[in-house]
Amino acid sequence: MDDNQIKTLFWVRHLFSFGIPGVLILWQVQDTILHSKEKAKDYLWGRIRYIFIPYLIFGLIYSMYESQVNEESIYDSFLNIVIQGNWHGAFILVILQFTILNLLLRKRFRHYKTLVIISLVVSVGYLANQQIFQYSFFNNSTNILGWLFFYFLGTYIGYHSHTLKELIKNNKPIIVLATIFAFFLFPYFNEGYSAEVNLLEPALLPFFACCFFLIYSLATSLVGLKQDLTKRIASYGSFILLFFPIIAPYLFSFFGFLEEQTALLFIFGLLFILGMSFGVAEILNQYTLTRFLLAKAFFTDDTK
Repeated sequence: MDDNQIKTLFWVRHLFSFGIPGVLILWQVQDTILHSKEKAKDYLWGRIRYIFIPYLIFGLIYSMYESQVNEESIYDSFLNIVIQGNWHGAFILVILQFTILNLLLRKRFRHYKTLVIISLVVSVGYLANQQIFQYSFFNNSTNILGWLFFYFLGTYIGYHSHTLKELIKNNKPIIVLATIFAFFLFPYFNEGYSAEVNLLEPALLPFFACCFFLIYSLATSLVGLKQDLTKRIASYGSFILLFFPIIAPYLFSFFGFLEEQTALLFIFGLLFILGMSFGVAEILNQYTLTRFLLAKAFFTDDTK
């Protein structure tokens, strides 16, 4: 891979790297709106039923696959992937930590904007301190300190959703400009180009926040069937993130002939992954026995 390809991957991957942070913010927004007044016992059981159990099931399937590829025991693979969070589904561990914070901080100062600023300082300070990562407790991509800003941002948006909705609606050009500025601010602080994406880059946090407001403003601009479709896709967000790596290996079986056409491969690959994931999710959602696998809790109550 030459330098030009590396730079291209650098820009493209970081441009679309807001997926998981966006899902986490959206999760906390909807969790705050729908469940802030729910009893702690019912709330905790709902998280276990619709988040933790699907995480274990998908993690076990992925562990069995990885154990065959790496020729290791299922136990070692399960320990490394599911328990330690070394896989694409590790964001569920972050959501579980959000759940604990919701239980501990419920009705206690979660709606103050001061905490959003403080959490941003804490997350940036933690991520920028390379020396702290020599300790095993902190050297973990799911450590809550790195995601604390998203938690308090989502909580604040959830508590002030009606006010912020109007504010976002009336300031779309400013949001677009802020997103562009935040994105180009990241390379300024970055030391070099790399094909790999590290979501926990302190300079990316403002970009992720701006992206969320930008996508939110675009989603609320849609009407009728389009808006309903957007909500349904968003409601399956965590399922799509867990499911797409299972079907991703088959992507080149269908679109391998587009390997040299990066743009077309990206477009058709995205449609393939979203289409397959959304289709399977719609089927699973029709049956009570399989509905819990969707971890569906964004725009509707868990039990619906």
